[in-house]
Amino acid sequence: MVPDVGYSFISVVIMGMVFLLNFKTLNQQKILKVAPFRYFYMLVILYFVTYFYSVRPDLHIMFATNYIKLAIIMTLAYKMCTTKKHLDIILYGYIFGSWYLSFIAYQVGRQYGDRLAGVYTVDAPDVNFVGAAIAPSLVLCLYFFWIKKNLFYRSLFVIAGAFIANALVLINSRGAYIAVALSIAYFMYHMFFSSFQRKYQKGTAIFILLAGLASLAVVMDRSSIERILSINENTRVQESQETAATRTVFWLAAWDMAKDYPLGTGYEGFSYYSNQYIPDHVNTGRSRNRAVHSTWFETLSEVGYLGLVLFVLMLFSSFKILKITKKHLKKQNMVDDYFKIFALEGTLLAFMVAMTFINRMRAEVLHWCILFACVAYSVYVLNNKDNNVNST
Repeated sequence: MVPDVGYSFISVVIMGMVFLLNFKTLNQQKILKVAPFRYFYMLVILYFVTYFYSVRPDLHIMFATNYIKLAIIMTLAYKMCTTKKHLDIILYGYIFGSWYLSFIAYQVGRQYGDRLAGVYTVDAPDVNFVGAAIAPSLVLCLYFFWIKKNLFYRSLFVIAGAFIANALVLINSRGAYIAVALSIAYFMYHMFFSSFQRKYQKGTAIFILLAGLASLAVVMDRSSIERILSINENTRVQESQETAATRTVFWLAAWDMAKDYPLGTGYEGFSYYSNQYIPDHVNTGRSRNRAVHSTWFETLSEVGYLGLVLFVLMLFSSFKILKITKKHLKKQNMVDDYFKIFALEGTLLAFMVAMTFINRMRAEVLHWCILFACVAYSVYVLNNKDNNVNST
């Protein structure tokens, strides 16, 4: 007799109630002043409009509805995060969620050859999707480990980072590996070469780098190393079998399809038409109807050229408001918060790299990374009465 009500629904209802009870205070967060949200709302509207000419209207309306729900949750979250403490709390929440998922992965272990299987999230029913979801959290673990002075809290971030790294090895996703490597390298580069320095910052950067390399020797195994090395090996499209390079053929096919359907074809539009655009000599495995395996081309095939432009502008404006925030924090001599923005850029960069090889246009974690950027901009720039900088 327990009602079938999802925990996420209960969470959102509580968020809505808290927002309404504190409406006068929380509604001061003017969401349309933040450019990423403007492009996000336009993209949600466009995705809903695409229903009227989608090839799978039954599925498209379901995912369009989920997209609208995501927009509502994003809006409530932004409105309710009004202070630096709130920003840190949601970052801790993301790290904890990644750690918990990684702990489950540790318990399950590899059950499908050299890859993890059976550990998914509601919107990520594939281990590659899970890898993309947790990969951005590692740069946040690194940041908080660095700035925290309390040994206990530092230990927590080391433990969380170790489990997350282990889960990525179990998942064995090449895209996630590249995402982590680039995001960590991006943060470490600015940590070492930035003119804005804390005491012993360069020495700490060297220590973290050496400790990270040493930990890789412990966490990584032969199969993960072989998986990484296979990135260079699978660079040619083969007629006898599908390889990683086959995805480039899918991307070109999606581009050709967009010429015929410039407004998009709705959810799974590429899968529906792919057999008409993928060359006959290319091996696509068990089916000719395949996913495009790239968020950029997923967006193009589902909502057309306009949708892709809005999607890119949403991401570009996220980096732009973070750049504005960094300038403001540097003027205020807020070193720790200044490098927090580099960590947030690292999270968004990590997900963008990972999603280049999988379909993740409507992924929750992608929009969380955008939310982190918007909240940081609101907290450090818009809510500062002495600053008149606006997002464009």
